[in-house]
Amino acid sequence: MHALLSQEQTVSPVYSIDTQANVLSQIYNLNTVLACYCCKSSWALSTAAKKYAQHSQGELIRYQGGINPKLYTEVEQLFNKAAHGDLISAHIKQMLSMFEVLFEPKEIGIRVISCDHAISPAFHKNTMITRMASSVGGTGEQWIEHSNATFLPLVDGQLTHQIKPPEDHVINHFCDGDIAIYKGTNWLAQEHNALITSSPAFINQDPRICIYIDYIC
Repeated sequence: MHALLSQEQTVSPVYSIDTQANVLSQIYNLNTVLACYCCKSSWALSTAAKKYAQHSQGELIRYQGGINPKLYTEVEQLFNKAAHGDLISAHIKQMLSMFEVLFEPKEIGIRVISCDHAISPAFHKNTMITRMASSVGGTGEQWIEHSNATFLPLVDGQLTHQIKPPEDHVINHFCDGDIAIYKGTNWLAQEHNALITSSPAFINQDPRICIYIDYIC
């Protein structure tokens, strides 16, 4: 057991990024921490998301359960009265479809959030099993490679190490429309390889829509 743990800790994490959607399946590779499908939003989708987010702030959808027709309908109805809202709902439904094909989940958690500020601005290791994330109307989550993370000593009352704010030049981010999947500490044997992320960067409170789908079981 100790030899196995040591091997897992010393293997370099892999960050797979491509313009082909099949890159997402690489998340199943042992050392792959992140798989990102680069698919920049069209001007129409990005503009539609920005305009919607300007007028509707907060959590738009919070759902836990199976991926089913009722969920697809809820997504469609949320945006059906917005200008080009069908583009936003199509993007979210595409994510749900991809997630279902990749993981065949019995239960997921999905959050669709309209925001103009960072909800989790500090860099942190993700603790779920796996998450699919995308932002439309602006850039997505920021992330750093493990080699660029400096963990601070624990202080009284802390259960986990905080991460020192990284230098700007080592910070990456998902582009507007990108669809990313990344592992958390609860993915079996990936306790040390969970992706380190923070909320998207907001400049001048520019609003956008952020979508997160978590695997539950």
